[in-house]
Amino acid sequence: MFRICERKFKCHNLASAGVVLLLLLGMFACGGNQRTAPMDIDSFSLISSISAGMPVQKAVYHPQSQTVYAMSLRTQEIGLFKDTKRLNVIGGLGTGSGNFQGLSDIAVSADGNLLALDSVARKIKMFNNNGKAIGTMELKGSMQPTLVAVNSNQSFFIYDSASAEIILYSALDGAEQFRFGKFELGQVKQLSCNRDFVIAYDEVENKSHVFSALGQFIKSEEGQSLFDDYNNGVNLSNGMLISQMSPASLSIAKGSGLMNISRDMLILVFGEEIRMLKIGYRQVR
Repeated sequence: MFRICERKFKCHNLASAGVVLLLLLGMFACGGNQRTAPMDIDSFSLISSISAGMPVQKAVYHPQSQTVYAMSLRTQEIGLFKDTKRLNVIGGLGTGSGNFQGLSDIAVSADGNLLALDSVARKIKMFNNNGKAIGTMELKGSMQPTLVAVNSNQSFFIYDSASAEIILYSALDGAEQFRFGKFELGQVKQLSCNRDFVIAYDEVENKSHVFSALGQFIKSEEGQSLFDDYNNGVNLSNGMLISQMSPASLSIAKGSGLMNISRDMLILVFGEEIRMLKIGYRQVR
């Protein structure tokens, strides 16, 4: 069996270094495949709802496999869903490869693998889309890593709540690249990104702090904001979901939690419910 050195992902049951390298090169993407043709958001429409059967703080989606991953901090578990049906539940407190000492956040890679951040162990654990544990990565230099976002440049962003900074790590060797946000960030609830932007959402202040992918502070704005693959801003505030680049909008019931975007799908949590909203697009004229 091939085993990658400590500073890289320790992937198990991989037959060769070449397979491991291909896995590492292809697995990280925030928001899925990059889209370059300019498009405007035309509409938001609810297409399905999932009853998770447990309190959900965050849900992420992989469009190719149509898999939804739902995280419950109370149970320290992650549910895997497809076509509104639960396929598997992984996690729970423990020190095994499939358990967590302190699950704090999740993200999904371009190939559908689940990335789960264990804040206590200061590691990212990777699972395939069936829930099998396939790798770990140590977050060297972090003190209390609590949030994770991954992009398509084989890098990932970690919010460290102890230092109130965002740390950029390389997925190829686990090396820290740089840090930013120390003077702009407070109590960050969610970290998200696309190719060009990193957004830190402060739920207490109900503000989104927007940075470039290189760490330059750009702006702060009210509500929870995200950017899609076309760099269209989407904002949820005071019960209204709006496109910041077009007239598209949708009224959202009170009690909504965190939202995430994956290609043309917006995922929004409501307690034990996960709502899937289709984003309609039109060409920029």
